[in-house]
Formats: sequence, C-alpha cells, structure tokens
Amino acid sequence: MNSVIILGGGTAGWMTAKYLSEHNKDVKITLIESPTKPTIGVGESTSPHLAKWFKDVGIENESDWMPHCNATYKNGVLYEDWDYIGSRFWHAFEADEWVYPYWNIKREEEGLDRQDYWTSTMFTGHSAMRDSSKWLADKDGVIPKYYQSKSYNGFPQHYAYHVDAGAFTEFLKTITNINHVYADIDSVETDPNGITKIIDDVGIEYKADLYIDCTGFRKELISKVNDDFQTLAPYLTHDKALVIPCPYTDKDAELKPRTKSKAMSAGWAWEIPLYNRIGNGYVYTSIYISDEEAEKEFRDYLGADKVKDCPSFTVDIETGYFKKPFTKNVVAIGLSAGFIEPLEATLLYAVQSAGKGLSRYLKGEFKKIDYNKKVASGIEAFLDYISVGYYLSHRQDTQFWKDQNNTHLTEKMHSWIEDSKVKLQASSKVALFADSSWISKAIGFNLFPVSSEFDGYNKDDSLKADAHIKQMREFDYAGRISQKEYLDRFIYKEK
Repeated sequence: MNSVIILGGGTAGWMTAKYLSEHNKDVKITLIESPTKPTIGVGESTSPHLAKWFKDVGIENESDWMPHCNATYKNGVLYEDWDYIGSRFWHAFEADEWVYPYWNIKREEEGLDRQDYWTSTMFTGHSAMRDSSKWLADKDGVIPKYYQSKSYNGFPQHYAYHVDAGAFTEFLKTITNINHVYADIDSVETDPNGITKIIDDVGIEYKADLYIDCTGFRKELISKVNDDFQTLAPYLTHDKALVIPCPYTDKDAELKPRTKSKAMSAGWAWEIPLYNRIGNGYVYTSIYISDEEAEKEFRDYLGADKVKDCPSFTVDIETGYFKKPFTKNVVAIGLSAGFIEPLEATLLYAVQSAGKGLSRYLKGEFKKIDYNKKVASGIEAFLDYISVGYYLSHRQDTQFWKDQNNTHLTEKMHSWIEDSKVKLQASSKVALFADSSWISKAIGFNLFPVSSEFDGYNKDDSLKADAHIKQMREFDYAGRISQKEYLDRFIYKEK
C-alpha cells in the first residue's frame, strides 16, 4: 500500500497523520482539511497512554510540547455525587492491586471509611480527596519515585494530561511532515471494492490506496461503504453536551491536577483545568431536561456571576460505533468510528490505539480482521466500564437517576459485580482498564465483599502491605507545591 488520504483536520486526523508519518515512512500521506467545517475543539482529558504516544513520535520532554497545548497534569478523576449526593471517590492511575485486599481487611477490623482507601494506598489520594491544587513535586521540583506493580501497556506511568484540543491540533500541524491540503470535498465515488476517488468543490480529484475518515460525526467516507452503525441503546442515552469554558479567578488554587466529574440532575458535568482556562461541560439526556433547563442548572452550579459573561455552545452527541471501522479501503478513526461519551477520557486513547493498529496493518503485521476486532473490543470495554457506574449508583432524586437502575449491562458486568461481593479485585473477564480502576469503582459505589477473607492471603505480603500503607499515610502532602508553580518553574518557563 503506497498512498493514504486522511480526510479531516481535527485531533484524530493529525494524531493519525503524525504517527503514520513517523512509523510508515514509505507511505505517501495526504491530509485534506476543510477550511469551512469546524472541528469539535474543547479541552481534552487523557489517559496515561498519551505519554507513550509522544515518545513514539519522537518527543521525549514534556516541556517540548506541553506549553504549545496549554497542557496540565491529570492524576486521575474526582467523582462527586455519583453514588449519592455528597459522595465522592477517586479514580487514579496508581496500580498496586496486591495491596487492596489487605487494606480491605484493615477496613473491617478498624472501621475505616471509604476515603481512607485512597489516602492509604495512593500518593495522589491525599491531594485528590482534599480537591487540592498541589502537584506531586516538592519545592525543588522532585517527584517521588513510584514503583507500581502494573503498567499501561508496558509503559510505567501514573499520571496523564489535560490538553487543549485546538492548540494540540495546531501544534501537530507544525511538526508533521506530510502533504497538507485545504479543500471541501463535494463528492465521493465508489465501486464494489470501496472508494475510487474523492472530488472537492472546485473539481480537483484525490485518489489513494487507503482512505482514513476523521470527519467526526459527519462520517463522510465510512458512511459510503458501511451502513452497519450500532447504537448504544439501551446502554447509554446521553445526546447533548453543553460547553461553557471560563477563565480562572484564582489560578494557583483552581489549576488542579485532576479531572472532576460531577453528577447532575440529568447527566454529569466535567471540569478540566487547562493552563489558560477551565474547560466545563454538561453531558445530558434531552428527554429528561430541556436545553434551557440544562443551561440554567449548569450555570448555577458553576456560579452564575462567575460565568455570566462566558458564552456557551451545545454539541449534539451521536452515541454508537461501527463494529467494522475498517471496511473495504476505508478506515474510520475518532468520532467517525464511534463515540460513547466523554466520561473516562477514552477518545484520544481510542485514536492513539487505532493509529498504532493501522500502522501495523500497513507494515503487514496486522490483518483487517485483527484491526476490527481490536477496535470493537476496545469500544465494548469502554462501554462496560462506563455503563456499570450508572447501574451501581444509589441516587433516586431525579427521574434520570431512578431510570439508571435499569441500565442494561453485559453478562461480563453482572459477573464482575458478583465477583466483587467475594473479593476486592477485577474479574478476569474484564479487559482494558487496570484492576485498580475496577476496584476504585467498586469502592466508590460501596460494592465491598461480604467478608474480607480471600484466597491467597500471605503473611509476608500482609507485612509488605502494612509497610506500603504506612508509607502512603505518611506521605509529605504538606511539602508539595501547587501545579501552577511546578508548571511555571519547570515546564512552561519562558512562555
């Protein structure tokens, strides 16, 4: 395969272009970007895998890219009001699953509350449960070494990033060496083998061996060769996202190294602290609340006076996915391949994973069927992880939350819930997310084993777990500096 056309100039298009240009140098890559059609450019919360992606494309130092993308750090996600109003839990990237069953024994013996789990087993739990702006570094910029028992696809990393999607895209344009064309595509011609050519609005034709659809919800290419789009009903129902970015009022205090997810009356709200602004959004289901009601609820939550001069915009969400995003000679990546919802920051990871899989296909290491299986299994794993959180919620204060008790779950999720009643760990049937992610979710929704007894109890491991818990409880939280100070001194520097 000698030539590839990527249609779409958003984050998905440019991430794919950059990765392929670095790893498939014998392939001619053309990216066609519309000068008139806007991309969905709001702040993005990411997973730890993004650090590996930057290294894979030759960018080793955070200071070489973060200042260009208004990027900040993300230790995890703080969930508020999801189990019941007033509840909170922490989903971090620290992964020492062997400790958690021993902590659970202490919980029963000492009458510990749920919050102790995060401050007794994780460095990040200290700042997270205080909702603090402190970063992991001390006054000299030194971050404590963390030797976790698990890694993210072989890449040890216990934090992620927030990135401004628009700035990220513009940065990628400056470092990606491909053929870049601005054009609006007017027509697409096909035959039984797929797309034969695409034609822009002034009649110029573009041909390639492979076409990559990164046109978002428009699905301009994949829709011409694949009509098997699977909706997510009855799993998830969100169809709207209201976005209200706002400036900082006290940046040192508000620039927190975490994403916040706050359950609302008909969905949930995100808060993503970027370097230059705070990204806020409310994802909701329109059959439970009108757009006007959602905006009033959201502005009241954010602080009506604080955001009174901040404009809003609404994005229509189409949830669902293609089980075969690689059909004939077309590959859909990003929103055009499928979308669940913004919860858990899965979109950029899905783009990253798709680009890597496609690169392997172009090298002959992957077959089309392998690519489709990998992408579909990832979407299904995301869906499992997100839907079970709605199902486990004990909220009954609005009709939306009452109806979440009937959220449809796969058999894998029903099995995991039953397994969690016996042992504090992820089911062996669960894929993609680390065990610690599932354990945090179980604890967050008060899903504890009936008894703390478990197979595999080991006295030596118990002593090691006691030492680990003691180290975490005595972590020098007070000696940490704010994220803003760390970014200003060590990452952004002269910007």
